[in-house]
Amino acid sequence: MRAQRRGFTLVELVLVLLLLALLLAVAAPSLSLLRERMATLQAFHALTAGLAQARMAAVALGRPVTLCPSADGRSCRGDLVWDAGWLVYVDATRSPQPAKDEDVLWTEALAPGPVAIRATPGRHRVRYQPTGMSGGNNASLRLCSRKRAVHLGSVVVNIAGRVRHARVSRVDPPPCPFLP
Repeated sequence: MRAQRRGFTLVELVLVLLLLALLLAVAAPSLSLLRERMATLQAFHALTAGLAQARMAAVALGRPVTLCPSADGRSCRGDLVWDAGWLVYVDATRSPQPAKDEDVLWTEALAPGPVAIRATPGRHRVRYQPTGMSGGNNASLRLCSRKRAVHLGSVVVNIAGRVRHARVSRVDPPPCPFLP
Protein backbone atom coordinates (compact mmCIF):
# COMPACT_ATOMS: atom_id res chain seq x y z
CA MET A 1 0.00 0.00 0.00
CA ARG A 2 1.39 3.37 -1.01
CA ALA A 3 1.57 6.20 1.48
CA GLN A 4 -0.70 9.13 0.72
CA ARG A 5 1.25 12.23 -0.20
CA ARG A 6 0.46 15.53 1.41
CA GLY A 7 1.06 19.04 0.07
CA PHE A 8 0.22 21.09 -2.97
CA THR A 9 1.13 20.60 -6.56
CA LEU A 10 2.90 23.27 -8.54
CA VAL A 11 -0.26 23.88 -10.57
CA GLU A 12 -2.30 24.48 -7.42
CA LEU A 13 0.27 26.92 -6.03
CA VAL A 14 0.45 28.88 -9.29
CA LEU A 15 -3.34 29.05 -9.45
CA VAL A 16 -3.55 30.41 -5.89
CA LEU A 17 -0.85 33.00 -6.63
CA LEU A 18 -2.68 34.11 -9.78
CA LEU A 19 -5.92 34.53 -7.85
CA LEU A 20 -4.14 36.56 -5.15
CA ALA A 21 -2.49 38.77 -7.77
CA LEU A 22 -5.85 39.36 -9.45
CA LEU A 23 -7.46 40.23 -6.12
CA LEU A 24 -4.68 42.71 -5.29
CA ALA A 25 -4.90 44.30 -8.74
CA VAL A 26 -8.61 44.91 -8.23
CA ALA A 27 -8.29 46.12 -4.62
CA ALA A 28 -5.22 48.39 -4.93
CA PRO A 29 -6.97 51.37 -6.60
CA SER A 30 -9.73 51.23 -3.99
CA LEU A 31 -7.16 51.31 -1.20
CA SER A 32 -5.50 54.35 -2.76
CA LEU A 33 -8.84 56.18 -2.89
CA LEU A 34 -9.58 55.13 0.68
CA ARG A 35 -6.24 56.57 1.84
CA GLU A 36 -7.00 59.82 0.01
CA ARG A 37 -10.48 59.98 1.53
CA MET A 38 -9.15 59.42 5.05
CA ALA A 39 -6.48 62.11 4.55
CA THR A 40 -9.17 64.49 3.28
CA LEU A 41 -11.37 63.85 6.33
CA GLN A 42 -8.37 64.33 8.63
CA ALA A 43 -7.56 67.66 6.96
CA PHE A 44 -11.21 68.79 7.15
CA HIS A 45 -11.36 67.95 10.86
CA ALA A 46 -7.96 69.47 11.69
CA LEU A 47 -8.83 72.73 9.91
CA THR A 48 -12.27 72.92 11.48
CA ALA A 49 -10.87 72.26 14.97
CA GLY A 50 -8.07 74.80 14.49
CA LEU A 51 -10.50 77.48 13.36
CA ALA A 52 -12.88 76.76 16.25
CA GLN A 53 -10.05 76.89 18.78
CA ALA A 54 -8.75 80.18 17.34
CA ARG A 55 -12.24 81.67 17.57
CA MET A 56 -12.65 80.49 21.17
CA ALA A 57 -9.22 81.88 22.07
CA ALA A 58 -10.14 85.31 20.67
CA VAL A 59 -13.34 85.39 22.71
CA ALA A 60 -11.71 84.00 25.88
CA LEU A 61 -8.70 86.33 25.74
CA GLY A 62 -10.71 89.34 24.60
CA ARG A 63 -8.06 90.04 21.95
CA PRO A 64 -7.81 89.46 18.18
CA VAL A 65 -6.37 86.07 17.22
CA THR A 66 -5.06 85.11 13.77
CA LEU A 67 -4.70 81.69 12.20
CA CYS A 68 -2.20 81.62 9.29
CA PRO A 69 -0.35 79.03 7.20
CA SER A 70 3.10 78.13 8.51
CA ALA A 71 5.88 75.87 7.33
CA ASP A 72 8.11 76.14 10.40
CA GLY A 73 5.64 76.73 13.26
CA ARG A 74 7.28 80.07 14.12
CA SER A 75 6.25 82.41 11.31
CA CYS A 76 3.42 82.84 8.82
CA ARG A 77 3.88 82.03 5.17
CA GLY A 78 3.29 84.83 2.71
CA ASP A 79 1.50 82.61 0.20
CA LEU A 80 -1.71 80.58 0.01
CA VAL A 81 -0.20 77.17 0.87
CA TRP A 82 -1.55 75.50 4.03
CA ASP A 83 -0.15 71.99 3.35
CA ALA A 84 2.51 72.03 6.09
CA GLY A 85 0.20 73.32 8.83
CA TRP A 86 -0.61 76.59 10.57
CA LEU A 87 -0.04 78.65 13.65
CA VAL A 88 -2.37 80.65 15.87
CA TYR A 89 -1.21 83.87 17.51
CA VAL A 90 -2.53 86.87 19.44
CA ASP A 91 -2.71 89.67 16.88
CA ALA A 92 -3.30 92.97 18.69
CA THR A 93 -1.37 95.00 16.08
CA ARG A 94 -2.83 93.43 12.89
CA SER A 95 0.65 92.23 12.04
CA PRO A 96 1.26 89.65 9.28
CA GLN A 97 3.61 87.84 11.71
CA PRO A 98 3.55 87.20 15.46
CA ALA A 99 5.17 90.22 17.16
CA LYS A 100 7.01 88.02 19.68
CA ASP A 101 7.31 84.33 20.46
CA GLU A 102 4.95 84.63 23.42
CA ASP A 103 2.14 85.71 21.07
CA VAL A 104 2.04 82.25 19.44
CA LEU A 105 -0.71 80.27 21.16
CA TRP A 106 -0.16 76.96 19.35
CA THR A 107 0.86 75.39 16.07
CA GLU A 108 -0.46 72.52 14.00
CA ALA A 109 1.93 70.59 11.76
CA LEU A 110 0.58 68.38 8.98
CA ALA A 111 2.52 65.44 7.59
CA PRO A 112 2.97 65.41 3.81
CA GLY A 113 0.15 63.48 2.23
CA PRO A 114 -2.11 63.06 -0.78
CA VAL A 115 -4.12 66.23 -0.05
CA ALA A 116 -3.05 69.77 -1.00
CA ILE A 117 -4.60 72.72 0.88
CA ARG A 118 -4.74 76.26 -0.51
CA ALA A 119 -6.49 79.45 0.57
CA THR A 120 -8.41 81.55 -1.90
CA PRO A 121 -6.42 84.52 -3.21
CA GLY A 122 -8.55 87.14 -1.45
CA ARG A 123 -7.83 85.98 2.07
CA HIS A 124 -4.93 83.72 3.02
CA ARG A 125 -5.30 83.99 6.81
CA VAL A 126 -8.24 84.10 9.22
CA ARG A 127 -8.37 86.77 11.93
CA TYR A 128 -10.97 86.52 14.70
CA GLN A 129 -12.10 89.55 16.67
CA PRO A 130 -12.79 89.34 20.44
CA THR A 131 -16.48 89.07 19.51
CA GLY A 132 -15.85 85.84 17.55
CA MET A 133 -16.47 87.57 14.21
CA SER A 134 -13.94 87.04 11.45
CA GLY A 135 -14.76 90.21 9.52
CA GLY A 136 -13.80 90.97 5.94
CA ASN A 137 -15.00 88.54 3.33
CA ASN A 138 -15.44 84.76 3.42
CA ALA A 139 -12.26 82.70 3.67
CA SER A 140 -12.10 79.40 1.80
CA LEU A 141 -9.47 76.73 2.23
CA ARG A 142 -9.63 74.35 -0.74
CA LEU A 143 -8.58 70.72 -0.52
CA CYS A 144 -7.42 68.92 -3.66
CA SER A 145 -6.07 65.50 -4.53
CA ARG A 146 -2.41 65.69 -5.52
CA LYS A 147 -2.59 62.45 -7.50
CA ARG A 148 -5.86 62.98 -9.37
CA ALA A 149 -5.78 66.84 -9.45
CA VAL A 150 -9.46 67.07 -8.49
CA HIS A 151 -11.19 69.35 -5.99
CA LEU A 152 -12.22 67.39 -2.87
CA GLY A 153 -14.00 70.17 -0.98
CA SER A 154 -13.48 73.36 1.00
CA VAL A 155 -13.55 74.65 4.55
CA VAL A 156 -15.35 78.02 4.49
CA VAL A 157 -15.33 80.69 7.21
CA ASN A 158 -18.02 83.37 6.86
CA ILE A 159 -17.75 86.91 8.21
CA ALA A 160 -19.60 85.93 11.39
CA GLY A 161 -16.83 83.40 12.09
CA ARG A 162 -18.93 80.30 11.42
CA VAL A 163 -17.10 77.37 9.80
CA ARG A 164 -18.70 74.96 7.35
CA HIS A 165 -17.61 72.27 4.91
CA ALA A 166 -18.37 72.68 1.21
CA ARG A 167 -18.26 69.18 -0.20
CA VAL A 168 -18.15 68.18 -3.85
CA SER A 169 -19.42 65.11 -5.65
CA ARG A 170 -17.23 62.05 -5.13
CA VAL A 171 -18.58 60.51 -8.32
CA ASP A 172 -17.47 63.26 -10.69
CA PRO A 173 -15.37 65.83 -8.79
CA PRO A 174 -14.41 69.05 -10.59
CA PRO A 175 -10.77 69.72 -11.51
CA CYS A 176 -8.58 71.35 -8.89
CA PRO A 177 -8.22 75.09 -9.58
CA PHE A 178 -4.59 75.29 -8.41
CA LEU A 179 -2.95 71.98 -9.37
CA PRO A 180 -1.78 71.31 -12.95
